Amino acid sequence: MNLYILRHGKAEAFGPSYPRDDLRPLSMLGIRRTERSTKGMAAANVVVDTIISSPLLRARQTAEIVHQGLGVAADIEYSDALATGDLNGIVNSVRAHERTKGVMLVGHEPTLSQLISILAFGAPGGSFGLKPGGLCKLQTFAIALGQCAVVRWFLTPKQLVGLGRGSRGGKHGAAA
Repeated sequence: MNLYILRHGKAEAFGPSYPRDDLRPLSMLGIRRTERSTKGMAAANVVVDTIISSPLLRARQTAEIVHQGLGVAADIEYSDALATGDLNGIVNSVRAHERTKGVMLVGHEPTLSQLISILAFGAPGGSFGLKPGGLCKLQTFAIALGQCAVVRWFLTPKQLVGLGRGSRGGKHGAAA
């Protein structure tokens, strides 16, 4: 199975308008860039049967844009584990879809970098610097909380937008 790990798009900053983290929406830049990035995902042959998202607003909005842009048939699923950093819960959510071709997780840092590190290398120590809107593709074997995947590619938001504009995949590091 291909497991795509997507950090939510750029969100509004904390402040008087958004004093609680769970209420912060995507910024206008975050919305536009996520829409353009979704075109890049299509150009990179991202095929997703299921999207599992954090229930926090900015992640939900990101998941909705990707869901529509990629034409995913199944409804978006929400997992509190993606908001709380419960890695066992995240793995269990993915495991429920193990027989599908592609699952996308939409969540937050540092949880996503920890998850990538554990699945690819067996330990949580890696930091991938997943920027808002960044996407990583893992190929998994039998999903478990341990080394069970290979990193196929890692794309920044700029690279995804470039792919969506018709840039050459090799130039941006996309690989099958």
